Formats: sequence, structure tokens, C-alpha cells
Amino acid sequence: VTSKGSKDNAFDGPSDFIDKVLPVLKTALAASGLNPLAVLAQGALETGWGAHVIHTAAGDSSHNLFNIKATSNWDGPSVEVSTVEFHGGVPVRQNDRFRAYESVESAVRDYVSMLKSDSRYSRAIDVAQDPARFADELQKAGYATDPHYAAKILRVLTSGPIHAAIAKFAEYSE
Repeated sequence: VTSKGSKDNAFDGPSDFIDKVLPVLKTALAASGLNPLAVLAQGALETGWGAHVIHTAAGDSSHNLFNIKATSNWDGPSVEVSTVEFHGGVPVRQNDRFRAYESVESAVRDYVSMLKSDSRYSRAIDVAQDPARFADELQKAGYATDPHYAAKILRVLTSGPIHAAIAKFAEYSE
């Protein structure tokens, strides 16, 4: 079932995003081999620190922090929203269907499953503990159409909010 939706704020700024998402990532990614801070940075980039999370027409969050599209092999709920894709390096606004989840945890589990089950992401998985290489391999694999995707993830990784996340991650790891 696809509904028309919008992109709305689901968190009260970067600190709230970190407080709510990082503990879920730490748990959901424990056996995945993925670096929680790299995944946090990717989710922050994809949603503007939670300010642009896809919501259904009824106003419910899709919890899709990674803007995973609902392609033909997706049989779960989805939401159609306007998005920007790059075609030949040129940004183009278009409507696309995105997956909707019951929780952030289910979104993270699906994200991991998608990366691990699609061979085009195998190099990203292999270097997942190195956030810069992980971001680069995600871009090479075509995770996003933005030609500057990896650089943008790295910019988020070196931002002030991520430094706060690193401190919080240390707390969660104790």
C-alpha cells in the first residue's frame, strides 16, 4: 500500500536525533560489522538530522532514516514523496516511493539486510569500520545518485553533532 506523504521533522534537532537513534544503532548493528557512527552520519545526511523524515499522509513517520526506495521487490508499506535525484550530475525533482517501517529499529534492520544481501554493497561491507572508505564505497555502489554523496557523509562525520555522538557512544558502550 502506497500513500502520498511529506517530509517533516521527526526529531528536535541533532542532539535529539543522536539521543534516540544512536542507542538503536548500537543494538541493531551489534553483529553487522557496520560502524554505528558512520551509519548515524548517513542517516543524519539523508534526513537533515531528522528534520526531513518521510511521513505518511496521515502524519505518521515512515522511520526511514536512510531513504530506502520501495522498489518492485518491496512488499511492505510505502510512501510517495517528492525527492531530488541526480541525472547526469544535474539535480531533478521527481516523485518516488520509499519504504515505511513500524520503528527506527525495523528500518535499521532492513538497511543492514539490504546492504548485506545486495552484492553491489559487498565492498562497502568489507570496509565498514572505516567510515571514509565505507562512504566512498556506498557512493561507488550507487546508494545515492548525488555525485558528492561520500563527501557529504564525511562532512557530517566531522561536524559538531557527531563529536557529541562520539562522547555518547562511549557512554552507551560502557
